[in-house]
Amino acid sequence: MTRVRMLAADERGLIGKILILWLALALLLVVLGYDAVQIGIARYRVADSAQKASFEAVKTLEATRADREAAYRAALAVVEDEGGVRLVGFVIDPQTDAVTVTVSGKASTLLVGRLGFLKGFVKAKSSDTADVAPP
Repeated sequence: MTRVRMLAADERGLIGKILILWLALALLLVVLGYDAVQIGIARYRVADSAQKASFEAVKTLEATRADREAAYRAALAVVEDEGGVRLVGFVIDPQTDAVTVTVSGKASTLLVGRLGFLKGFVKAKSSDTADVAPP
């Protein structure tokens, strides 16, 4: 009978270790899921900001009759209002007056941003081009 009691005690320790391992794995999956959602939100926010900024720049360019500085300020104002993103590129095509705006941002993650080989996933960059409406 002592042998049966000894096996039961050993199994209880093993079950506890397996339970802790499963809980740690579940916690890791929850953190990675949260990080994936944050990365998706950041990419959407950056793409949306680029689209809004290029549209606003073209609208200002049309309204001010080709005042390129005013168009840049309008795009910059839109990007600054979004928060968490920054304007990294602004180009006006001299032939067509099409405006290309490039915006970048960074996702706030719990784990992915701290791992060197995954840091590239945290950064988001997007460009959008808006054309002037034909007369």
